[in-house]
Amino acid sequence: MVIVEILNVVLPVFLLMGVGFVVGRYMRIDSKSVSDLSIYVFSPALFFYSISTSEMDMGDFGRVVLFAFSLFLLFALFVYATGKILKWDKVYQNTLMLASGFPNAGNYGLPIILFAFGEEGVAIGIIYLAMQSFLMNSAGVFYASNHAEVPKKDIFLQVIRMPGVIAILLALVLKIGGIPIPQAVENATSLLGQASIPTMLTLLGVTLASIQIKNVLSFIGTATIFKLVALPALAFLLLGLIYPAGSLEAKVLLIGAATPTAATTTLLAIKFGMNPDMVSSAMFVSTLASIVTIPLLLLMV
Repeated sequence: MVIVEILNVVLPVFLLMGVGFVVGRYMRIDSKSVSDLSIYVFSPALFFYSISTSEMDMGDFGRVVLFAFSLFLLFALFVYATGKILKWDKVYQNTLMLASGFPNAGNYGLPIILFAFGEEGVAIGIIYLAMQSFLMNSAGVFYASNHAEVPKKDIFLQVIRMPGVIAILLALVLKIGGIPIPQAVENATSLLGQASIPTMLTLLGVTLASIQIKNVLSFIGTATIFKLVALPALAFLLLGLIYPAGSLEAKVLLIGAATPTAATTTLLAIKFGMNPDMVSSAMFVSTLASIVTIPLLLLMV
């Protein structure tokens, strides 16, 4: 029964990617334009709506922020150290961070958390999603645009100009300040946000239609192991320092961290030209492999 319910969450993801794959195979689609529309319109609306309408306890918020940022820093150091040992160049390391450092805590993680832990677990998952969205729109932009020929000043300007970062910060300010959101704005951001997830997944399918996975098998294997094994292992160790053993928060955050690579990373890779074929392939394979790893983890927790 558990496997059936989880498949009911995972299979729609593959169906949407399949639609994009067929469209990309038989039609000429400008992936960058679609990517820009999602990055600059749909995704910021989703972030703003999700945060501004959620119920956030500031104590829980602080601990989740601590976990999300600490885990990201630990994983970034792990990738950097591994890269030094194996003599990876900067572009390869940046691509690997995009392909394995950002969990799909939203459209993949939240439904699984809802099934496994109920509404109380979802409340925790939404806070973690907000932090992951912030990291993807800041650190993710840094890794995606950090080419040798791009000045650091230009990378910084790219980060602070990202609508996703602005939307998250604005929503947090309004939420913390208790400032009500006009109903018209709430309705508009809700409608735009609903377009974000299907657009991202369909675009991923379009991207997959034009790549040769066999050419990047070594990278895909490394990224998948890093995302589904190394990152959850670091999360487990870190959660033991922040939360009591067996707590709901620890279980929810472990599942959130163990989800496959976020689809947003493919959008960033496309926009900034950071090996989108490698990132999208790793995202696809990690999502496929998670059909096995996520049920096993749920049985363990």
